[in-house]
This record gives sequence, C-alpha cells and structure tokens, in this order.
Amino acid sequence: MSKPMWVVGTDIGGTFTDIIGVNLETGEQRIGKVPSTPPTYFDGVINGLVRAGIKGEEVLSFRHGATVSTNAILERKGVKTALITTEGFRDVLGGGRAERISAFELDWDPPEIIIPRRNVLGIRERISPYGEILVPLSEKDVKTAARKIKKRGIESVAIVFMDSFMNTVHEKRAREILHAELPDLDITVSHEVLPQMLEFERTCTTVLNAYISPILKNYLGGLSRRLKKDWNYAGPILVTTSGGGVIGMDEAVKFPARTFHSSPVSGAVGMAGYIGGLAGFDNVIAFETGGTTNNVSMIYKGTPAITHEWKILWNVPCCLPSVDTVYIGAGGGSIGWVDKGKILNVGPQSMGAVPGPACYGMGGDQPTNTDCQIVLGRIDPDYYLGGELTVDGALSKKALKEKIGSQYGWDAETSAANMYMVALTNLMMAMRIQTVSRGWDPRDFAIVPYGGGGAMYACDLAREIGATTVVIPPLPGYASAFGAIRVDVKHEFTQAIHKIEAELKFPQLNKQFDDLVKKAETVLKKEGMREDQITVSRFVDVKYFSQSRFFTVEVPKGPINDLAAITANFMTAMQTAYGYTLPPGYAPVELVNLRVVAKGEIPKPSLPKKAPGGTLAQALKGRRRVWYKDSGFVEASIYERGRLPVGSSFDGPAIVEQPDTTSVLPPGTHCRVDEFGNLIIQVDR
Repeated sequence: MSKPMWVVGTDIGGTFTDIIGVNLETGEQRIGKVPSTPPTYFDGVINGLVRAGIKGEEVLSFRHGATVSTNAILERKGVKTALITTEGFRDVLGGGRAERISAFELDWDPPEIIIPRRNVLGIRERISPYGEILVPLSEKDVKTAARKIKKRGIESVAIVFMDSFMNTVHEKRAREILHAELPDLDITVSHEVLPQMLEFERTCTTVLNAYISPILKNYLGGLSRRLKKDWNYAGPILVTTSGGGVIGMDEAVKFPARTFHSSPVSGAVGMAGYIGGLAGFDNVIAFETGGTTNNVSMIYKGTPAITHEWKILWNVPCCLPSVDTVYIGAGGGSIGWVDKGKILNVGPQSMGAVPGPACYGMGGDQPTNTDCQIVLGRIDPDYYLGGELTVDGALSKKALKEKIGSQYGWDAETSAANMYMVALTNLMMAMRIQTVSRGWDPRDFAIVPYGGGGAMYACDLAREIGATTVVIPPLPGYASAFGAIRVDVKHEFTQAIHKIEAELKFPQLNKQFDDLVKKAETVLKKEGMREDQITVSRFVDVKYFSQSRFFTVEVPKGPINDLAAITANFMTAMQTAYGYTLPPGYAPVELVNLRVVAKGEIPKPSLPKKAPGGTLAQALKGRRRVWYKDSGFVEASIYERGRLPVGSSFDGPAIVEQPDTTSVLPPGTHCRVDEFGNLIIQVDR
C-alpha cells in the first residue's frame, strides 16, 4: 500500500459540514460540502469524506474543527455541573462584574448563571495570596460535597479554591477525594485550566471547561470510532483551538474550553492571513459569514491579534488565549423578523441546517439572509452549491412577502432589499467594533472574506468602513477546513509568580522559565513533534503593582538578569492602550505570570498556482438583473469562477459564481485574477 500523503481538514458548522483534502506530494485538492447532521454530526463528516473521495488509509493527518463546544455553551446545553470553592466565596460567579446588557432597560434581569447557586458548594480551606496554607483543607467537607453531588446527579465538577494558583495542594487533594468517592465523575481543577489571578475570570473559565468536558469527550470519542469503523482511519486527530493552532485529542478532551470558536479562528489564521500574504497584503481583516454567525478578526503584519480575555456569553468571560474575534448572529441562515415595535431585525436566530432557509422546501417558512440574496438576484437558485442542492426561489419570495412585506406593505423585492441593508448594517458595526474602536485604521487593511456568505457583503462593507481592497480566496466556503490544515500544533503554559523587582531572585526566575519550557516541549513531543519542529517563545504578564489588569509582553532571548527590557515593553503597551505611563518610581512594576507559547510545525499544503488558459469570454455565463445597494436592480455580468483565466480583469456590476459561494461586485469595482486564482477587487470609495 502506498504511503499516506493526504492531509484532511474538516469544519462542522450549524448548516454545512466542509471537507478539504490536500495531497502533500502532488498538491491535488479534493472537497466535499454536505448538510450538517445534528445532534451527533458524525454522519455529516462521513458523508463529506465520501463526497470528497478520500479514503482513510490514504490520510496522514486528520484536522478537525467544530462548533460542538461553543454551541453547548451558547444554547445552555452543557451537562449538570457543580462548583466546589472556598467557603465564603460561593457568590463569585453570581457577583460577576458590574455590567449590563443595556443601560436603558430598567426592568432587565440578568440571565441565569451556568451553575445554580445550590450547586455551588463551599469547602473550609484557605491559601494566602503568597501560597501559605492559612486554613487546612477540610476533607470532611469534600466528602460531604461528594454525597450531595452523587444525590443530585451531577456529571461534572469544577474545583476553584482562592489563590490556588499560588499553591495547588488543596485542589489536588480535593480531586483525589472526589475520585475515590465518585470514580466516574468528570473533574476540572482551576490550577490546570487557568493558573492566574482574577477570581471571577478564573472561576468562569474553569466552570466553562467543566460544563462541556463530558460532551466533547463523548463527541471526539464517538467521532474517532466512526472514522475507524466507517472510513478505515486510525491515525491522529488534531483539534483546532481558539488560539489559532491545533492540539491532540487527549489535550482537547482535558481542556475543551480551548476549542471555543476554533473553526472561524482557523479560517482567519490558516486561510485569510495566508491568502492575504500571497496577494501582497500583510494587514488583513478576516471576515467570515457562515450559516449561523459572522466573525471578524484582525491580522497585522502577518500576525493575528491575540486576547487573553473574551466573553462567550454576557458576563461569562473565558480567559484562555484566543485570536481576538467579534461575533454576531448574521449568517446565511439568520432570520429576518419584525419586532413588537415594527422594527425590522436580522438574527441572531437561525434556521440552521434543519429545516434551513425557506428556499430549501423542508418546512422552514421564515425568511433568511439566503432567501434575501436569492430574491435580489445575487444567488442563482438553479446553481446553489453548484446545482447539487435544489432550492426554490418562489418559497423565498413567499416568506419575505408574508413575514416582512405584510408588515409594511412591501413586495418581496423591497422586503429583501431592506433586510439586506439591516444585515449589512449589523455586519458593518461588528467590523467597526473590531477596527476603529480598537485603534485600527481600516484603510490600512485588505478585507479577506470567507465562509459561504462573506463574498456577498465584502465589497459593500469595504465602502462602508473605508477599505479599498477585497481579496476573495479560491475556495472561501472551505476556508475553516483549509485553515485547519495550515495551522501548527500550539500550546500555551503559565505560572503565577506575583513579585516586584525587589522581591525577585533572577536565578530562580530563570529556572521557573526553563521548567515551563521543558513542560511545553514534553507535551509537544507526546503529540509526535520532533525537536527540530518545536519553537518556544517566552512572555511575561506585567502590571503596575496597584493595577488589577496586566499586559503580556515578550521576553528577550537569554537569561533574565534585570527588568529593564521587560519594563520598557510594558511601558510601550501602557502608552498604546491608555495614552500614558506613570512617572518613574511612582509605582513598582510587578511580574504577574510567566508564559510560554510552544509551536510544533507540521507539514502543511500550499495553495498551488493556477494554470493559465482560457479567455474571459469563455468564463462569461450571461447576464441577469441583480440588486445593488446604491443602484437598485441593474444588468450584471455573470462569470463562472473556475473558468476565469489568470491575469484577466473586469469591472462591476458583476457576479462570480462557484459551488461554495457567490462573489458580488457592485458598480465601481474592478477585479483581476492573480496567479493563485484569488480575486483582487479594488473598491472605489
């Protein structure tokens, strides 16, 4: 049998499951897009692999991205979970931070916390902020908690003791007792998930991990068995993470919170950033529109913006490293609806894969963004998914007329146009939040849209925010799956120290860093990485002693003998974020955490250059009436993406069709096809 040379990436969305395989020797690509199959999603994966025509025994590496963990949180469908914490701190979760969804809704009530208060159990113990044991762990309390957990049918437990990141002995002993009392219980401890300060954030992140741990464990275990049984694959499964990398299945099961929103992130890093670089743009706005959500990420000088705190729900932060991403519910399946005040809204509700948009004819009667695009002439219902899926444009018109038009006296086309403008405004606001509000000038960036719907909005969005260039990849509908096979294995490890310079012993500090580096290298080698594939970067979290928030700054290479360089980097970060620094000597600088980021470089395919040939006339399919934002319905040229020759150029108004997406070029745009088949679109302001 020939040596396995295929690398396969998957992305399971709320509407479609995408498969892409690339042969590392020949560069051949095979793709498959099929409807997702909730609730297990396994059938969709197998169907997509069969559609792509790839056999399991031919595959060297299988990379997997899914929204399973994210959806479990968003839909509040995690397992029944308990929190064990220090006595007197039961209300850390409920207290949260002083914030409201809306400052003007006086009758607003906050959503329920993930764990009901009755399942937050206090234990007598206490560790000081410097790691001393102030109150010994009450093993009797832990055993009492175990009895309550068993009686209440709890499936998973988070253990979060005060300041445990400075001394882990109590969390470790509590876990031992619970394992002895309840061997089948799933247990998450905070010093392994997030060993750092800020009690609320650390508690939330640990609870999120516990809330979905059994779900992801069952899901990945079931997927592994189905791949072996139905696809003859028994090799490694690498899972995409929010930090822009992949990790082994064992690590994903242990730390499932690292997989939150990983699919759009892999698309942003592995596809949008890569494609932008190929096209000559190191500054990229990665813009994904899938079936359910829209996501916006920033890539500056080829490097994605990273955050160590983001919210997956209102007042529910996750503090694991993530590519900084803004999400809104504005995907192809998002529903257009009129509220009680007669205001037209789009999303966040979605029709998903079942029953899907009204045009699917599967019982859905609500108008979605997909229906809107069909009525506006942007999507050809006879060419949906390249003609593989039959959709009915008459059902789209019916849904728009009945659900929206009847409220205002509009026909279907007017309803669709206004629904498009609402969706576009939502997308524009998300893009402004990610750019202007965070200090980025959109004029310095190219927009790279991906997902099935991104290319339908990108040019209008560029005009709205002041960008002048849009780069559409060859397979934007498979971007997250392709991105999964372009990112490397990546892990991050931290250790809390909390010391100002006067308290530091630099030999001990260097040893702690060395130990973290060795730990990272051990994990990567366990996942099959060789020494020559591994690179490790060192960082420290720094703040003024009086601050509660810290900045992560890079540490220069070599032993640390003083804090001069670290302090200078911290001051630069302070000046950038807040516009000022404190006078010298006003407040000491404190090292909060040591942090290492370890990468294992794995074989990855490159986008092949497109063979020249053909003419623009051969790519022209015809003309049809298409609605554009500032022009209404006009005659537009319709091109087949696969027939566009390298070096060709044309002007909007135009539509470029391909099986996985449709690219919309308004009047006043100019498009050329580069050597990789990317569409480089210049947008007049």
